[in-house]
Amino acid sequence: MKAKANTTHAVKLQLSSRLYQRVKKAAQASQCGVPELVVSTLESRLPPLPKHLPQSLDSDLARWSLLDEPALRAIANAFLSSKQQRRFSTLLRRSETGQLNGRESAEWERLQQEYLLVSRNKAKAQFLLAQREHTKEQNGTAR
Repeated sequence: MKAKANTTHAVKLQLSSRLYQRVKKAAQASQCGVPELVVSTLESRLPPLPKHLPQSLDSDLARWSLLDEPALRAIANAFLSSKQQRRFSTLLRRSETGQLNGRESAEWERLQQEYLLVSRNKAKAQFLLAQREHTKEQNGTAR
């Protein structure tokens, strides 16, 4: 099996003066050049994604990779609201005993879907955070 060559590509960027000054200041503080800082930032913000993901998940992860770490952590730590959690527990018990009426059945279905959405979002955010941490470790920039 032939190893892939680690090729590089030159990219020309147009940065506003304000952004360039921020990048330059961060590069100086990190004791590296502007190009190295830009590459390091891109590597940590755009971690490699698994191959062969469903298109919708691939698109979500690509979009979410643009979120900063605090935003991803907020999603990863999200829960249903306290009120929703209490109602979820109540409807779960009623469902298990076959006591849901029509309105409650619809509400139960909506709450289950909301719970699944929160759970999926948490998993996506946790995955991206783990990928970023792994990339930092590989690049020797972990905290």
